[in-house]
Amino acid sequence: MKAITMKKMINCVAVSGLLSFAACQTMAATAQQPTNDSKNQSKMSHDSHENLTDSQVIKVVSTANNGEIKQAKTALPKLKMDDVRKYAQLMINEHSANEKKGQALATRLKLTPQASNTSKALQNDSDQVVNKLNQSSSATDKEYMTSQVEVHRKVLMTIEKQLIPNAKNAELKTMLTQTRTAVAKHLQMAEQIVAKMK
Repeated sequence: MKAITMKKMINCVAVSGLLSFAACQTMAATAQQPTNDSKNQSKMSHDSHENLTDSQVIKVVSTANNGEIKQAKTALPKLKMDDVRKYAQLMINEHSANEKKGQALATRLKLTPQASNTSKALQNDSDQVVNKLNQSSSATDKEYMTSQVEVHRKVLMTIEKQLIPNAKNAELKTMLTQTRTAVAKHLQMAEQIVAKMK
């Protein structure tokens, strides 16, 4: 943040305003009491001009994977519907496998994962979902699935607009393309389950 000039920050905020419209729906439910910090992180995370290094890209992937795993593990004991329980278990299995793949790739490429505004914002969003699920005593199935639609939309947009364009290494790009396909599939599944709940 220190190195960002005022002009660059103004540009960041202007561009991110457009990019975060759909993504910020995740924050809508908790928008009554956001901190300025989380608001700034959310805006920054969707700025396609945040130049990420491969080390930062791998950290974003890891943050997304671990967020999905934690959300599913938090929701699972409270879930009642069979297809929602299966979905949560699938998130644990597939994101755990992707995390292992990402760690192996980082080791092979000698990349040390580094935090960025993007990874911090994803972490913040995930923490909010987990907190909401922890506090919920009823209607967890719908809450969990609605959050999964929002989270997967945001992750998909982040992969397309930031991670793939910023990745320099060919192997990392390939992994991101495969991850994008999986995330799009997860989003479609979540949307179908939510549609059946209405």
